Amino acid sequence: MPSGCLVPGCTEKSRLGQSVRFHGLPVKDAQRCKLWLRAINNPRVGEDTGKEIIKGKTICSLHFKLEDFDGRLFGKTRSALKPTAVPCVFAVGPCPDDEQAGASNAPPTAKRSRLQVRLS
Repeated sequence: MPSGCLVPGCTEKSRLGQSVRFHGLPVKDAQRCKLWLRAINNPRVGEDTGKEIIKGKTICSLHFKLEDFDGRLFGKTRSALKPTAVPCVFAVGPCPDDEQAGASNAPPTAKRSRLQVRLS
């Protein structure tokens, strides 16, 4: 069972009955895993960190955009991530997709993101 989010500064911990979900790093897909590790920018784990170290580490659902979730799976909402999802909702800085598109709007703050997730 996950104990907490790997994103630096995030204090979300696994608790029964909460709406925040935890998603394991995609260790079976090396390229995608590197994208996730680059995105979260945690000094304890980098792109070249071995599978055995990051296996079982998780990132909470607050760091993904709503469109990163596939609500059609098993009738659930926001629990399953799409295969293309990369964590990008942080307190500061643009999402990787927004950066490539040249967007200048910063993503919502973590608190606002939590409210958006809980209201939807």
